[in-house]
Amino acid sequence: MTSHIVARAKSRIQGREFGRRAPPGPDDPDLSSISLLIGINRRRLVMAGALALAAPGLALAATDPRPPGSKPAPPSRPTGAFKRFAPETWGYRFDLPGDWIVATPAPYTVVVSGPEGTDAYYTPVAVRNLRAPEAETPADAARLLMQAYRRDLEARHESFLMLRETMFRPGAGATDGGRADLPRGRQMVAEWTGADGIMRQWAVARPRPRAAVVHLWTYTAEDSLFDVYLPTARLILESWSLAGVESGG
Repeated sequence: MTSHIVARAKSRIQGREFGRRAPPGPDDPDLSSISLLIGINRRRLVMAGALALAAPGLALAATDPRPPGSKPAPPSRPTGAFKRFAPETWGYRFDLPGDWIVATPAPYTVVVSGPEGTDAYYTPVAVRNLRAPEAETPADAARLLMQAYRRDLEARHESFLMLRETMFRPGAGATDGGRADLPRGRQMVAEWTGADGIMRQWAVARPRPRAAVVHLWTYTAEDSLFDVYLPTARLILESWSLAGVESGG
């Protein structure tokens, strides 16, 4: 399986009106020097440094992160027991399949994937807390961070292709669906050619109402596996809920 590098971006925080009570993030949130490395092949999954994420979307919800045009019938949604990832001070929580592996390769960074020896092992979902770029509003901070992330991917991969980019807001069926207290985020879906084939990634940037943090979520997989495990990634995304917002975070 191919390896892929996820994430770099740069910015400093002045905080301003949304710059208080942030969930912990990196002490030096250098958006252009985020060094999350997730190396994936059939023999091992290597994680080092820090991370960021990506995802496609529609105006009010996560949409189909597959290229336009004819598509196969969507795979069935996963069933079975789920477990919850909910660190007390990270500012969010989400559910994932009970047999999936949870790794925290860097501060305020989590990477989850299926069990070793399965294809799901090579379809990681990752979330990281990043300092928000200086901006007038939280929504602007999410947009600027996603722009920086996209520029880094373009610099790393000559074959980089943006398939879609748009606003993100959890849909009606999601845990945070319909919450008026949450600012809009940004999402994109992109692909590039790696050593062993085409990689596709869905990335979502979610800002907080007042805290100077943007949460970055990504689902990354080889093209042949992306649609297969997309329902699982979507369930994780839909269960992803921001915590501590009521207390000013």
